[in-house]
Amino acid sequence: MEWIEVKIATTSEAVEIVTGLLMAFNIPNVRIVDDEAVGRFLLDHPLNWDYKDDETVYGEGAEIIFYLQNDEVERALLAEVSEALYRLPAEISEIDFGDLLVKDGPVNDDDWLHEWKKTYKTFKIGAGVVVRPYWEDYAAAEGETVFAIDPGAVFGTGLHGTTQLCVLALEEMGLAGETVLDIGCGSGILSVIALLLGAGSAVACDIDPGAARCAMENAQLNGVDSRYEAFTGNIFEGVDFLPSSPGKKYDVVVANIVADVIIGLAPLVGEYLADGGTFVSSGIIDERAEEVKNALLSNGFVIKKTREQDGWFSYTCQSIL
Repeated sequence: MEWIEVKIATTSEAVEIVTGLLMAFNIPNVRIVDDEAVGRFLLDHPLNWDYKDDETVYGEGAEIIFYLQNDEVERALLAEVSEALYRLPAEISEIDFGDLLVKDGPVNDDDWLHEWKKTYKTFKIGAGVVVRPYWEDYAAAEGETVFAIDPGAVFGTGLHGTTQLCVLALEEMGLAGETVLDIGCGSGILSVIALLLGAGSAVACDIDPGAARCAMENAQLNGVDSRYEAFTGNIFEGVDFLPSSPGKKYDVVVANIVADVIIGLAPLVGEYLADGGTFVSSGIIDERAEEVKNALLSNGFVIKKTREQDGWFSYTCQSIL
């Protein structure tokens, strides 16, 4: 099968809106390379990197990458996406979208992995969570929790601030024996890390079939697959969207997606929370933070902690209904 790699040049500010547009077109396997966020991360955490390639230059923009089959149907889909992107700056004039330049070309798995290996290195989040790409060796220090990742072609590498905010929440929570539901799991990074931090079991789901497969592979890579399930499913299609455990309640539900989806989840996620359970939401750009907060409060949640990093917000909350 032939594939094309599509790259959209944009800004950190516009990442959420552009990825939301791609979700509306049911584009799978979206990956975000946010040079501005990485640059800020390196400046703020210079000792967190085991090492990095000195030739790597981190710019001021962001790039959104996804893959389509190289056929007539998906080429037509790409044309529709390009047209919608062209209209965005006029429709949302208050956001700097950058060039929104769309480039595409043929790609194979070996090329893609080689690019990852040049730029993606071992790094630390919070007090003791270390994210290690599987091709690198790392000797863990006492008290560190090491998550080995094969990022695949899905969102969830740990570099983005939204993921880091969720990891910080999980790390501080105390997860011993807890059950976890990861909605929009991407690579499975959050739910697998939850297990490594002591959770008893975790279920992950995503609308992208590639994400469920990638999450399960990462669970196996970290030796927690016996306590892990990953599914393709859409919570907005009803409480039976998890085939093995419809209607099950979880101690912790985490959703690192986008503001619009979090707002949509607010009236639904309580159906999946055990009494006294915790809902961690992230992927919320600062301009939408108050809107998401109000949606959570109006649906019976009390916000226990608000976290912010690089213009992104997360909320840790509990249901009071």
